[in-house]
Amino acid sequence: MKNSFKLGLAAVTAIALSLSGAGTAFAAQTTTTTGSTGATYAISGDDGSIIPEGTVLNWEDPVLLVPTTANIKQTFPGDASATSAKFFAAARGSERTVSGWKAWGDAGFKGTTKELLSPQVTLGNLTAGDFAGLKTTGGDFSLGVANLNNNGLSIAGGVAYYVWIHVNAGGTWTFENTTAVAAATAPSITTASLNAATVGTAFSQTLTADGTAPLTWSVKSGGALPAGLALDASSGVVSGTPTTAGAFSVTIVATNSAGSNEKAFSGTVAAPAPTAPTKPEGSATNKVDIADPAKGAKTVTVPAGSANANKTLVAWAWSDPTNLGQVTTDANGNATVDISSLPAGEHTIALTAPGDATFAVLAWDTITKVSASGDTTTDTVDVTAAVTASDLWSLNAEATKVDFGSVARDKTAQASLGKVTVVDDRNVLKGWNLDAAWSSFKNSAGDEIPATALTLAPKAYAGTPLVSGVTLGTTGSKIASSSAVSTLTSGALFDADLTFKAPKDAQTGDYTSTLTLTLTSK
Repeated sequence: MKNSFKLGLAAVTAIALSLSGAGTAFAAQTTTTTGSTGATYAISGDDGSIIPEGTVLNWEDPVLLVPTTANIKQTFPGDASATSAKFFAAARGSERTVSGWKAWGDAGFKGTTKELLSPQVTLGNLTAGDFAGLKTTGGDFSLGVANLNNNGLSIAGGVAYYVWIHVNAGGTWTFENTTAVAAATAPSITTASLNAATVGTAFSQTLTADGTAPLTWSVKSGGALPAGLALDASSGVVSGTPTTAGAFSVTIVATNSAGSNEKAFSGTVAAPAPTAPTKPEGSATNKVDIADPAKGAKTVTVPAGSANANKTLVAWAWSDPTNLGQVTTDANGNATVDISSLPAGEHTIALTAPGDATFAVLAWDTITKVSASGDTTTDTVDVTAAVTASDLWSLNAEATKVDFGSVARDKTAQASLGKVTVVDDRNVLKGWNLDAAWSSFKNSAGDEIPATALTLAPKAYAGTPLVSGVTLGTTGSKIASSSAVSTLTSGALFDADLTFKAPKDAQTGDYTSTLTLTLTSK
């Protein structure tokens, strides 16, 4: 290839490449790619000739990157901290960010100052990263060289040299943009202050800054925007609805590819504007003497004083507050206020000037409105009653004898205990327990069957519900219990199923036991 082309190289990852070709001198072109650490030129790696812009190159065509066309053996300045050198293809604007590189390959440096050797580059030498995608998809990139340190993770000294290229899908490529572009400038925030903010009122302000776009906006650690507001990182818009009144202090940072700038802002978020006056009371100023209205009166006279003579004012009443409408004072400053909408009781009446955002109270006092026809009224009546009781307390078992009849050994027989009535209508109700107990069975010969031969299962008497507050016992000796409720004189009625089992080794004969019912007050 016989052509050479000069482009400015943007500062990106440092990559050193071997230089091939003779030290042929070339006339320096007058334009460079914006952003390169220094002037960077691209010439043919075959013969050192200038490559005109737009010349289509193949994937394997060699190109030299040089700092000057006067001496193609001159090296790019290095960085003593460098640990390696690379040449690269990077997305434009990402040249100094290793993670932003599309593809790269090994280059070289020399000496303790790690000077970058003017590299001979072919896109086919980009053997790391997405070199296949670069060739297949193409796009606009920077082609450059830089030294690396930190184990290849960062650009040594932030220095990189590059030119701009365009890769066609399939692998052919050209140099682009030979027109000089102004170098990026660091931002400088120009917004003088944050606008006034009020709790509950929507806020929006766009911060501005000089410097090369795009800018990124952020809040510096240690400060914060007022609660409810947020900063959009890309647009610089502060927006939201403040939620808390009070002072704030925040430092905003604007950042671009050339640097950053920060600016402190402070101010106070105002409390929401009042919508009504604050109820005056105690030692509040401008207290006057408003005479209590007579029963049935629909108005009161507020003596607002000569300073408020012949004025239109707004009347208020508490406890809501209630806007009673506008009133006009006379030559002496007296205003007649309609209180017909107020219920009977105590009220604070106040006057303010219409349109006064502070709702300053000009005159006030507390009155008592007497109930009149049509007002809501209340009165009380004492109601008494004497509660009596029969003071009855009794227990009655209707049956006096239960007979199981003949029971064979090791067999059972059943019988009913019969109706049992408990009456508790005492003057002082305490509740009670109804229990049963029985003795062992004996015959005339002195033989005995243990009491365990008999079991008892309590139940309500047939056809009668249990009295509320009364609970049946379970199988055993407990028949029922009660909380402190009355059975009235009709009583609570119970029964029980009795079961007798004759022991298999019992002597024959007629056996008798006594079952005792006991009613105990709690």
